[in-house]
Amino acid sequence: MPSIILILLCAVFAAELRAQNAQPAPGLRLTLRAGEVIDTRPAPNITLYVAEGQSASPLLPAGPFTAQWEGFAAADLRGDYVFHAIGHGGVKLEVNNVPVLDVPAITAAATTKTVRLNKGANALKVIYTSPAKGDAQLRLLWNPRPDKPMPHEPIRSALLSHAPVAAPTPLIHQGRELFFESRCAKCHQPSKTAASTPDLERDAPNLAGIGNRRHTQWMAQWILNPKAQRPSARMPALLHGATAQADAEAIAAYLGSLKDPKSSPPKPSPGDATAGKELAEKLHCAGCHNVPGEAPLEAGKISLAHIRQKFLAAELPQFLLAPNAHYAWTHMPTFRLTAEETSQLAAWLSAGLPAPAPAPAVPAKETLARGKHLLTTTGCLNCHGAPDENKFPARALTALAADKWTHGCLADVPPADSKAPRYAFTPEERAALRALAPAAAAVVTRHDPIEFAERQARQLNCAACHGKLEGVPLLESVGTKLKPEWMQSLLSGAHKQPARPWLAHRMPAFPAYATHVAHGLAMSHGLPPKSRALPVIDPKLAELGRKLVGVEGGFSCVACHGVKNVPPLQVFEAQGINFSLSGARIQPDYYVRWMLDPLRVDPQTRMPDYFDEDARSVLVDMLEGDALKQIDAVLHYLLQGDKMALPVMQ
Repeated sequence: MPSIILILLCAVFAAELRAQNAQPAPGLRLTLRAGEVIDTRPAPNITLYVAEGQSASPLLPAGPFTAQWEGFAAADLRGDYVFHAIGHGGVKLEVNNVPVLDVPAITAAATTKTVRLNKGANALKVIYTSPAKGDAQLRLLWNPRPDKPMPHEPIRSALLSHAPVAAPTPLIHQGRELFFESRCAKCHQPSKTAASTPDLERDAPNLAGIGNRRHTQWMAQWILNPKAQRPSARMPALLHGATAQADAEAIAAYLGSLKDPKSSPPKPSPGDATAGKELAEKLHCAGCHNVPGEAPLEAGKISLAHIRQKFLAAELPQFLLAPNAHYAWTHMPTFRLTAEETSQLAAWLSAGLPAPAPAPAVPAKETLARGKHLLTTTGCLNCHGAPDENKFPARALTALAADKWTHGCLADVPPADSKAPRYAFTPEERAALRALAPAAAAVVTRHDPIEFAERQARQLNCAACHGKLEGVPLLESVGTKLKPEWMQSLLSGAHKQPARPWLAHRMPAFPAYATHVAHGLAMSHGLPPKSRALPVIDPKLAELGRKLVGVEGGFSCVACHGVKNVPPLQVFEAQGINFSLSGARIQPDYYVRWMLDPLRVDPQTRMPDYFDEDARSVLVDMLEGDALKQIDAVLHYLLQGDKMALPVMQ
């Protein structure tokens, strides 16, 4: 027996040694626990917000939970720091294995005494316990300059790291993501009495009137083998065997007959292909697509070489005008293009591509009847809306025994006579879905706004622009910077006035995703999904704020910032946001940190620094030269929005 124990101890020691020698992974290791259920995954920061009655993770049931973050925080130099916890619940903090904070119940905030950090990596361990009632919330901030009157700030994600440790739960998360992306719930529906996640609402392109929009020949090829047309396609191949080609052509022929008699397709409008190419560069289409004429092709990007084969000539501009018209949850964003711009893009996309094959002859009635029968009986209408009745029943998710997740869609080698959809899952993907199986009925119905926002930001490829294109901010700071209401309006495309109209790039809109992504981005920074009430505007402070942003006796902020319909006076290096928009969009805490030290918040900003390290202002005759008081006065001015009076601008 002792020898066995020794062997086990050696194995554990070896695993720990490998973890210590492994390349550090970004962020911290977060372990969430509710009862006996555990979820372990990386986390970019030490923040969370879980509304009462929601789950802290898709893997955990709603109710009490604990969260533990472990890893390292890097300090540039050895020095004294202060840590500051905001939220609701209990929190313990250890720094370099020394307890520095232990608060059973935070009432508003809790601050440590001065903590000495070493140069380089410092071990962090945070244990949070959710409150018995109310929302769970934690924001752990620090202050690298505790001797200065500066606010606490978030620990930047780039300073956090952890030793990677293999955990089983990421595999379940992968399976859950595949379950949603493959629309598994459209056939195998979860219990109707269970809670619901937005992913279960996700649709597929509506087939009503599709004959007005797509070429029949392309539809036949897509139906037969979607992955042959697009390797990243999640639509399965539903037709197998010797008649598959003929069956696909019959379904396509029937779909081609589904035309809206009230909708007469517009005549193709000739566009300027050169202007279309320039517009595509401004929209950064190459962030998601392999665009025509560019090589080499990048894996993971969607090719546009099929455009003329897929869209009827007059439909492509209509699609670009409203990509979500027949598919609400499409990944293709809306750019609020004009009719002229869509014609230009269509001309550029179509230039040099082979023309589609001539339209086939009018199909026989028997072919149409067969196509309709196949459409309604092979599972197409479990996902797609259509004017016909779905006649393809499937067992509910709760009726699928966990040990059966090796058959049907998940069979390693489907039997030749199997009628199950063929998703062409890789072995790794099948393993992820099978890891999900035992808890699938519960896990796929739980909504975690933070997880949803992270996943959708990745799948919508937000990082193709954010942090890469000039003037487009890093995505990691958006949730702590912007109010969720503003983010929701921005993502839905409701803003008539862009925040940065001088940029050639445009912020795309994803209306179906807007609300949930906005909530999740805010909650990922420990902020509520609904902004807290702001102070009543003090007219006297607002007037002082108006003077502070003006030219005469102020900071001359209007040199770079416009006010309502008045443009900035003289932009030096980079234009700023119009002041009439600022109060509605920016989080107050972020605003204060930004005003005190813009470069510390964003090293790439061109915003000048008006206050010194002692929070003193150069304008000593106004509000005693107190930076925080002056910043507050400007905030009261900004909160007036389009009702603000113009400052002195000359």
